[in-house]
Amino acid sequence: MSEARKSQAKEIQKKDAANLPANFDLESYAGQGFENASGSDAKLPILKILHTSSPYLDESDPKYVEGAKFGDIFSEASGNLWKGTEGILVIPCFFVNTYNEWKDMGEKIGRPAKIHLDPAIMTQTKRDKGGKDRLPNGNYVEDTGNHFVLILDKDLNPVEQALIAMKSTQRKKSRTWITMMNTRRVQGKTKLYNPASWQTVYKLTTSRESNQQYKWAGWNVEFHSYLDAQKNAKLLKSSYDFFNSCAKNDVFGEVEFAEEQKVKKVESTGSTPF
Repeated sequence: MSEARKSQAKEIQKKDAANLPANFDLESYAGQGFENASGSDAKLPILKILHTSSPYLDESDPKYVEGAKFGDIFSEASGNLWKGTEGILVIPCFFVNTYNEWKDMGEKIGRPAKIHLDPAIMTQTKRDKGGKDRLPNGNYVEDTGNHFVLILDKDLNPVEQALIAMKSTQRKKSRTWITMMNTRRVQGKTKLYNPASWQTVYKLTTSRESNQQYKWAGWNVEFHSYLDAQKNAKLLKSSYDFFNSCAKNDVFGEVEFAEEQKVKKVESTGSTPF
């Protein structure tokens, strides 16, 4: 570049810098740059408990996550990893029970073949030798509790949104969690009332579980705290907005479904697997 061009470029930079405000209000530009992105472009991750056969634990797999251990909690969308024993704080913003129809391993497309809301679909199934509820078309159906949560850090700041899908051995945990929410009461202006789920914070940890054939890591749910209307006003706005979005939109169209993780079969040694 010639000296004249260099001098001209410097002058332009000086003028541009002079036009910038002293205190750049970035918040006023919120949302710019991805105005044309649709729901199909931004997926809601499923929060995973890492099992023994998870690719995230295999050092030879491209998906390997350094430091990840069996029982840890992982979000593939953000890459956030939490130790299962330490757990995470979440606000349960929305819940829906579904009956997810799956193809067998090797035939799947990464998401359920169909998501049924009507429990009557189970009357069309027959339990096979492996314990799966099979439809006449060969697909199997899983009763699934879907908890849409807002993940928080230790200071109760929002980290990300996610789905926790509880099925199979974890379906009972889902029912217990719903019961915990339904039975909670706080003092209102004149009487006790059942607070909205998006007004409450729960701590989720994981622990090892097993039967005679398999071992896996499962969820533990513990009440943490209520959110205060004044102290936590911004957080309540975020949790309510997420609830409202889930309630009004095709929330499953935004979920980043992935292949199931297999659980490792325990060798028949006659002793505990842990």
